[in-house]
Amino acid sequence: MNLLLVGLSHRTAPVEVRERYAVPDDALQAFDEKLAREPSCREALLISTCNRTELLVVTHARPEARERVYGMLSEIGDGSATPEHFYELYDEEALRHVFRVASSLDSMVLGEAQILGQLKAAYRAAAAAGSCGPLLGRLLQRAFRTAKRVRSETGLGASPVSIARVGVQLASEVFESLEQKRVLLVGAGEMAESALQGLVDAGARDVTVLNRTPETGRRLAARFGARAEPLAALERELRSADVALASAQVDRPLLGRVELERCMAERPGDPLLVIDLGVPRNLAADGNLVRDVYLYDLDDLDEVAERGRAKRRDAIAPANAIVQQEVERFGRWLAGLDAVPTIRQLLERAERLAREEALRVAPTLGADPDRERAAERMARAIVAKLLHHTVERLRSEAAEGGVPYYAAAVRELFGLSEEDD
Repeated sequence: MNLLLVGLSHRTAPVEVRERYAVPDDALQAFDEKLAREPSCREALLISTCNRTELLVVTHARPEARERVYGMLSEIGDGSATPEHFYELYDEEALRHVFRVASSLDSMVLGEAQILGQLKAAYRAAAAAGSCGPLLGRLLQRAFRTAKRVRSETGLGASPVSIARVGVQLASEVFESLEQKRVLLVGAGEMAESALQGLVDAGARDVTVLNRTPETGRRLAARFGARAEPLAALERELRSADVALASAQVDRPLLGRVELERCMAERPGDPLLVIDLGVPRNLAADGNLVRDVYLYDLDDLDEVAERGRAKRRDAIAPANAIVQQEVERFGRWLAGLDAVPTIRQLLERAERLAREEALRVAPTLGADPDRERAAERMARAIVAKLLHHTVERLRSEAAEGGVPYYAAAVRELFGLSEEDD
């Protein structure tokens, strides 16, 4: 059984490519259902966040699965990604990658917690779709455990960090203080909540939350003493804002150059800082051409995020050591699966022989059901004791990679055939 992971991320593809391959949260399950129908993919999971889109599959037919995975990625995107934007990882490297992603070691913001929640959401969607089976289920549970160890044992989770907080940090660096600035927050999801907390911590007092669902926006705003407006008011609100952080989930940009030019015409010479945290982007890239508009997207935040990574660099080596420990532990469990068919066949054959022998001697015991059951229990107990060492040796060899040799020897010695499968 093979693991295959194909994807693109902020490390290999710019935001203008990533946004074309992003899958909304409410579409994950439908896509996983399509994966579940693929013959070459025994189990499958789609991960889609602001900085990555990845397909992880378990397959017995790697060439066919690889071809189908690329085909399905093409269905998601528009063909704008080229081969160098994608990466392919197999078996242990795929496993290590998932553990590192869950632990936020592969994130733009080292130590950010949102990726773990996003990975759990992807797992729930795949489980509901029936595309996530026992192997991927066990793998993801181990990934969650790894992330918990990394955060608790290395200090990476000691302070709240996120892409949204990096956006707030950039705004704080551009302006000496946010206390007297008028701030717009577009969206009311997890990233917006993180940004709003960061804004309040940075001293922002005049914050307006704009959201497609007004009630959701009002609830978030009320928690932080902010004001709420419907998303339709975005253009109007931008006419008097100093800073806007946008993280709404959109199919296409909310505003472009034309709309921003209208806004800026009413505030000549008054600069507007826009930090677009969305993928797909909330504002069209040509908005940066508008005079006095300073538009930053996720890729522009990398330099700010790098300073945060430098502060946490001491945690990288111990975090990677934890990941390696968990990879090896899962690898031993995975190797043990190879021994399962032989163990199962050996025990089933032994049980069958025990029952047959008990039935054979039953007539000599008289018409006594209790004696017959006792004879069967004794036969089964003798067989179990005789085979105990063999079974345990098979299991231990599985952890050391010696299953093929020992399994073949057991099959030969005990007369187990492929027909027993």
